[in-house]
Formats: sequence, structure tokens, C-alpha cells
Amino acid sequence: MAGLRVTLTDGQTHSKDSSEMAFRTAGKLGLREALRACEMQVLEPVAEVTVSAPAETLGAVLGDLAARRGQVTDSGVRTVTALVPLAELFGYATRLLSRTHGRGSFTSRPAGYRPAA
Repeated sequence: MAGLRVTLTDGQTHSKDSSEMAFRTAGKLGLREALRACEMQVLEPVAEVTVSAPAETLGAVLGDLAARRGQVTDSGVRTVTALVPLAELFGYATRLLSRTHGRGSFTSRPAGYRPAA
């Protein structure tokens, strides 16, 4: 679950029936009911990847990012920024060096989640 927020809007305590366990049970039942009513989606982690490469190899870099389900967000003369599923980044350093003849580099940082394809 991501982005879940729960707000208690009403409640009363009673000397006989109120206990920590009673409030935990009420919260659990309320959450279970809410989860049944919502729409579920499987999410996957994505990373923001910034690739620096010689201009003559950017076509190969863009093609490789597209093959890895990357979504290009910015492209310049020597750099490309894209959102790429984390699972697709395994082995990317080796592939990038191969495509850029050893002259490319990249950085990545977590960028959240998006629905899995």
C-alpha cells in the first residue's frame, strides 16, 4: 500500500467496553472494509535515470531505455533523463558501456512507484 491515510472521525470511550484491544479491533475491521471497497493495483518501483553519453550514441541509448520500458522526461545534446522500472535496470551499466563504447555513464535515484505493466 502506498499513500494510505486514515483519519478517525468519531469515537467514544466507555468504562466497561473500551480497551486498547477494542480500538485495535475496530481499526482492523474498518481498514478491512475500506480495502474491500477500493480498487487495487500492483505497483513497481521506478528510478529516475540520468544518462550522459556522446552525441553520436544517444540514439542507441534512447533505444535501449525504450526497450527497458523507460519513459524519457528530458533529452539534451549529451544527456537523457528517464523514469525506468527498477527491475529493468539490472545489468544496465554493462549495456550502457557497450552501447557507448565505454564513454557513457549514468546516475539513478528512487522516483516512487507506478502501476506495473
